Amino acid sequence: MLSLDLSTLKEAAMAVALGLMMGLERERSGFERRQEGGAEPQLRRATDGLPATHGSLGARTFALLTLLGWISVKVGGANVAMPIAVMAFATVMIGLYYFETSNSDRGLTTEIAALSAPLLGMLLTQDALLAVAVAVIVTLLLLSKPWIRAWIPKLHREDLIASIQLLIVFAILLPMLPIRALDPWGVLSPRKVGWMVALIASVDFMGYALSRVLGSRRGALMTGLVGGLVSSTIVTVTMARLAREDDSLRDEGQVAVLLACAVMGLRVGVLAAVVGGATLARPLLLPLGAMVLVLLGTSGWIYRASARQAHGEELPVRNPFHLKRAAAWGLALATVILVSAAARAWFGDRGLMLTAGLSGLADVDPITLAVSSQVHSMNLPAATAALAIVLAIGANTCAKTAFAWVSGGRAFGRRLAGALGASLAAALLVAWIQR
Repeated sequence: MLSLDLSTLKEAAMAVALGLMMGLERERSGFERRQEGGAEPQLRRATDGLPATHGSLGARTFALLTLLGWISVKVGGANVAMPIAVMAFATVMIGLYYFETSNSDRGLTTEIAALSAPLLGMLLTQDALLAVAVAVIVTLLLLSKPWIRAWIPKLHREDLIASIQLLIVFAILLPMLPIRALDPWGVLSPRKVGWMVALIASVDFMGYALSRVLGSRRGALMTGLVGGLVSSTIVTVTMARLAREDDSLRDEGQVAVLLACAVMGLRVGVLAAVVGGATLARPLLLPLGAMVLVLLGTSGWIYRASARQAHGEELPVRNPFHLKRAAAWGLALATVILVSAAARAWFGDRGLMLTAGLSGLADVDPITLAVSSQVHSMNLPAATAALAIVLAIGANTCAKTAFAWVSGGRAFGRRLAGALGASLAAALLVAWIQR
């Protein structure tokens, strides 16, 4: 028997709220359609002041449907007959309404959204957080109609093909790869290699999408800033390859790499502060700050010089998906990880600095987390831990410089080597003085 308590009433109110959220969007959308058609909306006499919908599926209908789905589970309990009967009833009523009011320009969006309302009420009894998340997603999809209509004429066929290819990689290919590492040191699994390939392809596609939206020059800036949150090495590989293919992309690619490295420095600082606390954050603040300032200053200088030479012209936008080249560079990165793991296994951990340098060749985040945790667990001096992290960043910077030179050519790698070297020298100098 259904017990009436505060939690039950709260759940019922939540069911009504989810329905209202979707229904209000539909009601407002209907009001806007009538305005565009030139019809004079009739105002309700009620105090809410919303325009009359002439029997359309609006806020109250959606709220009742969601509440009806919630009641069906609460009353039916473990018996699924009641929810099935409610869904059948809702389907028949919504179908009759559609055929009664449909016209040649009418879609099915509102009716399909209404069918999801009782299902959300049912889901609310099982997982409230998931029900709220799904309701928000449905509402956002309903709101996105103007944006989708505005963007569809701008889409190219290659945009859709690239999006489908990327979706296949993430949704189908990656889950099929085994997780267990196959190398003797247990550091590299096929799934990890797959993630590297997918990330390189994603950064490539992200740069293409941002270039389409913002223009190629501003798109390169955003690629560096956003890509640096994922992997500055992957941004380096992607931009170096693009610069080799088209020399006009060289300056923008260098700016993206420098910005990604600056974001990497900020990311490492945040990780160290979260795990190691203020004790480690203080000695890292100046070295990482010096590195980030040099990177930002150099990237700003290159961008301004490039903008003056370009006279506002946009660069050509290339094919957004290069899975074969992404796979090749993913394997190259995996090789770096294996080499560093083998060196540590064969020669041992000869001091924290050697370990940090070898680990940093592949990735900065693992050694950052390991060293930061030792500040409290093993009483590692904060200045020593900070120097180890800076050394790991230095090794990673050397690896990225090599990737840039090999993949992007001498012209692309030479300027990056100077900028990255200057930022690294500033960080190492400050860290060594502190120690």
